Amino acid sequence: MLKIEEVYLKTVKEYEENPDGSHRVIPRKEYWTRDCLINPDYIVAVYDHEFKSSSDLTMMGSLPKNAKFCRVVIDGNSFRSSEIIVASSFTKFMDELKNHD
Repeated sequence: MLKIEEVYLKTVKEYEENPDGSHRVIPRKEYWTRDCLINPDYIVAVYDHEFKSSSDLTMMGSLPKNAKFCRVVIDGNSFRSSEIIVASSFTKFMDELKNHD
């Protein structure tokens, strides 16, 4: 098993005060990371990934500014997506896969 940092979308609640003094909740999406174990036997492909769109860039709140990412395609039938974004550069992830064998 490989330990990776998966990038996922998390709903963050912000509180804003109304003119009458009451508060309202404003939900917004942000990218966060979480630890994950992955079986390297199920990895089909790995691609370099960049967050380029303006909406993606505004959701990068908790991630480091100069972080590198890669997209991992996983084989198998699952309730989860077959592609995940990993907080690792392509070359670093490639080295981890080589060293795992």
